[in-house]
Amino acid sequence: MEFIPADEAARVITDHGIESETPDEDHIYLRMRDAETVHHHHVAVAGGMCTPRDGAAVHEIAEDRLPDVIDHLLHKLHHSQLLLIPVGKWRSVFDVVAFSLAANEEWQQIDAAATVELNSRDPLLADTGDLHLLCDLIKALLHDSEKPDQGLMLISVGQPVVVEIVPTGGVRLSFGNQATADELAEVYAS
Repeated sequence: MEFIPADEAARVITDHGIESETPDEDHIYLRMRDAETVHHHHVAVAGGMCTPRDGAAVHEIAEDRLPDVIDHLLHKLHHSQLLLIPVGKWRSVFDVVAFSLAANEEWQQIDAAATVELNSRDPLLADTGDLHLLCDLIKALLHDSEKPDQGLMLISVGQPVVVEIVPTGGVRLSFGNQATADELAEVYAS
């Protein structure tokens, strides 16, 4: 994984029809524009406070299944690079996972290189070889985070998919086409 300048990710974001929503200066959300071919899904945990997007197909799962569901989603997306962009600043993400990932040598290398990036939202680019580290990061976030600015958005470079990990108990997903939506929904719709 490596940090890349935001302008390098801008083309992927634009090509996928993704817009930013900034409800305040502390949070930014990247959302796929509504269009005829766009499908929104929401994976919710029972009792979670994560609000689905308007018109999203909602799939409720047990809270203990959420880490495995996300793990399977990431494995289905593994053939593509992923852009990771925090809802808040990177500092809030790095701080919340510091204890859980303290023994993870790969994460420690990224953490050591991130000092300049901590107060930014510059994307972190994950390659296919980073899958296990990415899964560890998401599991740590799900376990340790509790504030909206600790959320994380994953954008597939190769196909129009946005996955938003929401600390208050859920995952918002947007797909650029029905085939991708159907393929990934197999993970959580059962």
